[in-house]
Amino acid sequence: MRTRLLVLALACVIYSPLAAQRSVDSTQRPAVRQLQRRVLEVVQRTLGATDDQMRELVAVNRKYEPERRELNQRDRGARQSIRAEMLRDSLANQEQVARMMEVLVDVQRQRLDVFAREQHDLAGFLTPVQRAKYATLQDRLRKKVEQLRQKRQENGLAPAQRRRLRQLRRMGDTTE
Repeated sequence: MRTRLLVLALACVIYSPLAAQRSVDSTQRPAVRQLQRRVLEVVQRTLGATDDQMRELVAVNRKYEPERRELNQRDRGARQSIRAEMLRDSLANQEQVARMMEVLVDVQRQRLDVFAREQHDLAGFLTPVQRAKYATLQDRLRKKVEQLRQKRQENGLAPAQRRRLRQLRRMGDTTE
């Protein structure tokens, strides 16, 4: 439970400080703000960042959040479509899978572009070591969020589909 709260808080702080507050009701806002402050403190401590650096970091995150969110949605949609087709085994629509694989390639190219632009902006106020630590934090967050999403996705499947999905993942399914 504590890990889930930390993941949620990191997501709110790193990816969308303001959007998270808009999506919760007014009784939860103080708790979300407090959690965000605590996570910002952890990020600041991990990076050894100053208050000014943290303000600029939040601004850079706000700048790239809309692009990142859109790319994540496209990626998730393509992966879900591929998984659905792969669960159909021999009945899978080859053309649909091919189209969705192209979407994944395009999304990865765009992610790399966003990452490069973001790193350029971060280089203006963070040291290379701080940027590396921050990139590691972001990567861990993405992986944890994806693990939680996969568990949630599996819960909605019938047992046979769940087994098939796990089998695909063990075989090195690129749609994880």
